Amino acid sequence: GPKVTYVPPPPPDDEHAIFARYQTGINFDKYDENIVEVSGLDPPAPLLAFEEANLCQTLNMNIAKAGYCKLTPVQKYSIPIILAGRDLMACAQTGSGKTAAFLLPVVAHMMRDGVTASSFKEQQEPECIIVAPTRELINQIFLEARKFVYGTCIRPVVIYGGTQTGYSIRQVMQGCNILCATPGRLLDIIGKEKISLHNVKYLVLDEADRMLDMGFGLDMKTLISHPSMPPKDKRQTLMFSATFPKEVQRLAGEFLKTDYLFVVVGHVGGACSDVHQSILQVPQYSKRDKLIEILQTIDHERTMVFVDTKKKADYIAAFLCQEKIPATSIHG
Repeated sequence: GPKVTYVPPPPPDDEHAIFARYQTGINFDKYDENIVEVSGLDPPAPLLAFEEANLCQTLNMNIAKAGYCKLTPVQKYSIPIILAGRDLMACAQTGSGKTAAFLLPVVAHMMRDGVTASSFKEQQEPECIIVAPTRELINQIFLEARKFVYGTCIRPVVIYGGTQTGYSIRQVMQGCNILCATPGRLLDIIGKEKISLHNVKYLVLDEADRMLDMGFGLDMKTLISHPSMPPKDKRQTLMFSATFPKEVQRLAGEFLKTDYLFVVVGHVGGACSDVHQSILQVPQYSKRDKLIEILQTIDHERTMVFVDTKKKADYIAAFLCQEKIPATSIHG
C-alpha cells in the first residue's frame, strides 16, 4: 500500500486538558448492584474506598483531579489483587472502569520502585506494556495514564498503526516507561530493535476477547514468546475482557501464572440492562425498507445504524439522503 505519512497532532499537555473528563452516565451508580465473583486461591479483600489502597500523595491528588471518587466493582476487586502482585483475568462490561483498575496499581508500583524515563538510551526498556486491539481504545488508555502519572517521572507513550512509523519511534525514543500499543505497531517497533522487553514487569491485555476474535492471536503469541520477554513467572500479566469465550480461557492458562485470580463482574457476556433490545427477523432484501420504516416512525430522533462493511456504510448513508433522511457515514 501507499506509504503512511500521517502524524497525529500532539495531545494538549496543560493540566486542564490532561484532567478533562466526561460526564458519567445516568446509571453509573447501578454498577454497585452487580454481583462479583472471584475464583482462585487466597484472593485479597476488596477495597471499599481509594483511601484504603494506601497510595502515595501524588497519586491520590491525581485521582481526585481526574474526578474519581467512587470505586466501581471491577476496581474494588482488581486493584488489591494487582497491588498484591497477583496475575489477573477480569471480566467486566465495557465502560465499567477497567482502565483505572489496572493503571492505578501499576503506576503505584512504578512510583514505589522509583522508575524514571531516559531519552538517552539507544533502546528503550519499558516496565509496563499495555496492548489493545484498536487505536481509539489504546489512545483512550494513554490519555488516562497521563492523568495518573502527572507530576511524576513516569512517561507513558502511545503507538498505533495508520501513523508514520518514524513518528512512533521518535515518541518512544524520548523515554518510555508505560508503552500503550496496538499489536501490529508494537511488533514492528520491537522488530526494529527500538524497544527491549527484558525489563517488562507488567503486561496488560485489554479487550483480550477481541484481541483473539479479531485475529490478533498469532501476534499475542509472538509477543509472549519473544526471546527478550520475561517468562510469566517473572512478570505480572493482567487480562481484561468483556466476554470470556473458550479460546480466551485457554489462552489465559497459557499467558498467566497458575495461581491467577479470575474476577467476574455481573453476568459474563450478558446484555446491558439499560438498553431495550428488539430483534426483528427481516429477509436480506427487505432490510432497507424496514430501516426506512423504523426511521420514519421515530421521527427526528438521533440514530446510529451499524453495518458490517465500509462500502455498506457509505451506501446506506447515500441511500438515506436520497430518501430525504439526513445521514452521514463514518468507518475505518
